[in-house]
Amino acid sequence: MDTTEEGPNREDAGRDDAAREIQPDWEAFYRDYRKPGYIEGFEITSKLGGGMFGLVFRARRMSIGKDYAIKFLKVDDGEVRRAVLSELEQVKYFAQIDHPNLVSIEDRGEVSGIPFLVMAFAGTETLRDLMTQSRIGDGEPPTAEQKDELVRAFLQSCRGLQALHERSLVHFDIKPANVFLKGGVARLGDYGLSKLVTHSRGSLSMGRGTPYYMAPEMLQRRGDARSDIYSLGVMLYELLCGKVPFTGDSEWEVLRKHETARPELPAQLTAVERGV
Repeated sequence: MDTTEEGPNREDAGRDDAAREIQPDWEAFYRDYRKPGYIEGFEITSKLGGGMFGLVFRARRMSIGKDYAIKFLKVDDGEVRRAVLSELEQVKYFAQIDHPNLVSIEDRGEVSGIPFLVMAFAGTETLRDLMTQSRIGDGEPPTAEQKDELVRAFLQSCRGLQALHERSLVHFDIKPANVFLKGGVARLGDYGLSKLVTHSRGSLSMGRGTPYYMAPEMLQRRGDARSDIYSLGVMLYELLCGKVPFTGDSEWEVLRKHETARPELPAQLTAVERGV
C-alpha cells in the first residue's frame, strides 16, 4: 500500500519539476545575452526591436562574420507558451522555403527556457518606416513617385506570400511592419508563428496595430489563406489612400467595422485602383 501511494506522488513531483524547468529565465537572459556563445556560435551585437511577443537582436555568426536576426519569444502565459512551443515544431516547414521575398528562417532553439528563432538579417527598415517617411498614415495620399516605390514593395510582399500559400502555409499577421526592406528588395517576415498570434487575440493592443489589418474571422480562429489576402487588401488601401479603411476607439470597434462597414474610396483613386 505504501509503495502504491508513493508512485503517483513521485510522478506528480516529476511533472512539477519539468514545469519548473521550462519556465523562462529572463534574469539570466539579461545577464548573459551579450556574452559570445550565449547562443552557440553567435555573438549578439545590438537590439533591433521588440514588441508584445518578443525581442529581436542582431547577431553575428562568429565563424563567418555574417549577420543574422534572432527573435526571442516572450510568452510567459502558460497556455500560450505551450501553443508556441508546439508551433515551433512546425517551423521546419517554413524554413524549407527559399524565396527572395521572404525572410528565411535559419534555425530555432531554446536558451534559459526562452524559445528563439534565427532568421536572415533583412535590414532594419520596414514598409511601415517607408510609409511614415512618406507621411502615409496621416491621411495624405502618396505622390506618384512615392506610390511607385510603395506599390513595388507591396508586389514583392505578394510574391513572398504566394510562396507560402503554394505550400499550404498561412502567415496570419500581414502588416507593413512585417515587410522588411533592404537593397531595393522587400521581404515578408514574422511568419511561422501563427499560434503566437491567434492564441493571443484577446490581449491585443491597438498600439500593436494588428486589428487594423485583421480579417474578422480571425477572432473565431477560422482563418485561412483568404485571411492573408484580406490583410493584403487593407495594406494596399493604406498605401494608396494614406490611411487604413477603418479606425475606432477600441480594437473591437475596428473589427466590427471590418465585419459590417464598406470602405470609402477616395476620389484620387484611378479606375484600376478602385477596381482592385
